[in-house]
Amino acid sequence: MKRRTYLSAAGVAAVAGCSSTEESGDDPDGGRTDSSDEDAEPFDDFETLEAWSAPIGTVTADAERAYTGSQSAKLESGDDDQVRIVREFSEPRDLSGLRPSLAVATEHEADMVVQLLDEAGNRLVFRQRAHSGTPLVQHNFGVATVDGEPDLSAVREIQILRWTGDDDKGAVWIDDLRFVPAPDTGKVLFQFDGGYETDYTGALPVLEEHGYSAVSFVTPSRIREDERAEGDHLVRDQLDELADAGWTIGSHSMHGLALTGSSEYDPGAEISDAKAWLEDEGFEDGAQYFSYPLGQYDGDALEAVADHHDLAFAGRYPSQGIATNPHLCTRITGPDAATARSALALTARMGGITSLAFGQLDEVSFSVLEETVGYVRELESAGDLEVIGPEEVAESFVRD
Repeated sequence: MKRRTYLSAAGVAAVAGCSSTEESGDDPDGGRTDSSDEDAEPFDDFETLEAWSAPIGTVTADAERAYTGSQSAKLESGDDDQVRIVREFSEPRDLSGLRPSLAVATEHEADMVVQLLDEAGNRLVFRQRAHSGTPLVQHNFGVATVDGEPDLSAVREIQILRWTGDDDKGAVWIDDLRFVPAPDTGKVLFQFDGGYETDYTGALPVLEEHGYSAVSFVTPSRIREDERAEGDHLVRDQLDELADAGWTIGSHSMHGLALTGSSEYDPGAEISDAKAWLEDEGFEDGAQYFSYPLGQYDGDALEAVADHHDLAFAGRYPSQGIATNPHLCTRITGPDAATARSALALTARMGGITSLAFGQLDEVSFSVLEETVGYVRELESAGDLEVIGPEEVAESFVRD
């Protein structure tokens, strides 16, 4: 069978550039005042911390670390097991339709939170997981919770916070806060990790019934040559059939193990060897896309992935905006039915991009997939969602 040929990720959305807050021509409070083409400019580059207060914990300038400019902001918690910094505006700001991204480095794995509050105290809460062992790197934030009915056209306060525990008082560093557009009509990606045969026997029929495709992130070392080979991973011919059905065949690394310094395999080789295999087998387009095994990475893994791939996926939260970092696109892994439905309803309501990732399907997860696909069809029929693939993200939803 001849594989379906996808467009390469040659084009990206042209979103405005990278001037500093001081150069952006905004008012003395800094930041943006409307939903203009300046959405992608730095909202705050933390070259001065005067606009921020720290009601809990401390915030100090650190000239030893910076993502942009000459310094970052170092956040440290105290006895309250939390650090929170706050920026209030003299006039309300229009941040409707936007999502934050923030450069983060951390001594311990941390969930970072960005909250927008309107004049009535209603909140929109964004979150993202940051891993230790990396330099300051941009993270794309997704929507975690909506408290009340926040008026995002009149935001009066931004808060950045992190909770800590008794055995985790490590610092976090932040830099280059941005607010970027999100697509008004929600976008959904179906993803399957590991290259299990249930991608073909279970997921393909369910998705094909509704005309949907997905991406199968495979581990080449486990692909079976034929049905007689032991194992529960895809047979080589099944990859061609998935591709003929419109699926993208991407990389989950050569062996599918965590890409950190403690791995028994060299992370760089894991990434480059898997890509080379995909290209040699005729899956050149899918070879541009990657998912981090177990969602884990360190600085070396991030660098290797950026060297070899156009997009990569790791994270925890739905409804991100245009990717400021295409190598840390957020997604929800192994959702139960309630989690998937909640994420999809939020995406239909608020727009943005949501990826749902499944592993090997069993009776329970297959049922979750069936219910989830049915709900997507319902929302799509109402014009509230659209199912896309990684190629559409790379072409249209990455910041230039």
